[in-house]
Amino acid sequence: MPVPREITEPKQLVVEGGDAKVFFGVLLDHMGLTGVQVQDFGGKDELGGFLKVLRIAPNFERMVISVGIVRDAETNAAAAFQSVCGALSGAGLPVPAQPLMPMGHGPQINVLILPDAATPGMLETVLLRAVSNDPVMECIDQYLRCVEQQTGSLPGNMPKAQVQAFLASRPRPGLPMGHAARAGYLCLDSPAYDGVKQFLQAL
Repeated sequence: MPVPREITEPKQLVVEGGDAKVFFGVLLDHMGLTGVQVQDFGGKDELGGFLKVLRIAPNFERMVISVGIVRDAETNAAAAFQSVCGALSGAGLPVPAQPLMPMGHGPQINVLILPDAATPGMLETVLLRAVSNDPVMECIDQYLRCVEQQTGSLPGNMPKAQVQAFLASRPRPGLPMGHAARAGYLCLDSPAYDGVKQFLQAL
């Protein structure tokens, strides 16, 4: 489990994985939002332990006014939210009644389940929505149809496969999502990010 970094900002954004940490840092900079520290809690099963350690960290009670938690829905958005609620309860933190409904004071807690708190998917699903009008997406669809014809199956995680194929088409192929966002490849002004941006603004 990743260990929480020293708390340096009053708003803590806790996200799933190192690549998501870089991505959200880039998005916050793009939006001009300050006072937010992005922390990586690791994998979905590590959130509870991470929050317990964060809760007792130096500066938490003195400095932190809000905590935002971002988790992928994967196959079931409701189950993902309940898992986050269990982690919050176990850490002695306020538990929101539903995603995007802040709860508590000192700190306030808010939860975002990606892609939209109701649909199965993940951060990559949001990114794909943002680049859906890029002409290269038709090429990626053709490529994956060819893969299925030749192998009899498709990748187990289609959103990740599609994002990786899309990034392979860029001038600097192979960049992780966060660095691809910094390079301007992921259309951060797209309406696809509106829900994410509203969540970040509400921290």
